[in-house]
Amino acid sequence: MKLALFIATLFTSMTALAFDQIYVDRLLKTNVCHHCSLNDADLSGKELNGADLSESNLKNINLSNAKLKGAWFTRSRLHGANLENADVSDALLNDTILDGANLKGANLDNAKMHFSDLSNADLTGAVITEKTVLRGVKFCNTTMPDGSINNSGC
Repeated sequence: MKLALFIATLFTSMTALAFDQIYVDRLLKTNVCHHCSLNDADLSGKELNGADLSESNLKNINLSNAKLKGAWFTRSRLHGANLENADVSDALLNDTILDGANLKGANLDNAKMHFSDLSNADLTGAVITEKTVLRGVKFCNTTMPDGSINNSGC
């Protein structure tokens, strides 16, 4: 009985890993992964300009140095995501959870972030311009581009 339970658990775990890889492969092939689970995926340095990652689970995803210009992240969950030095200009991040995300040095020029959650995020050195839309964004223990802490939404 214990052996059967172990084999079932192992099979389920392997299936889950393969399933996530299917999402990665789909994204890299089609630039679309709507409603995907890419938790812990390493997509650092990838060219994903215009990708549709909306309504996806992207917890702890590594998108450092990725090209994400014009990408769609609307209603996605990027808890603890690494977007350090990523080009996220012109991206749609409306209603997106970026709690604890690393956005150091990220280019957010003209990004739309209506009602997103940037609690505990680090934006040190990030490019935020007058064209970046931050309407309704939650800032709580958020490190701003100049290194100051913003608690306006706590």
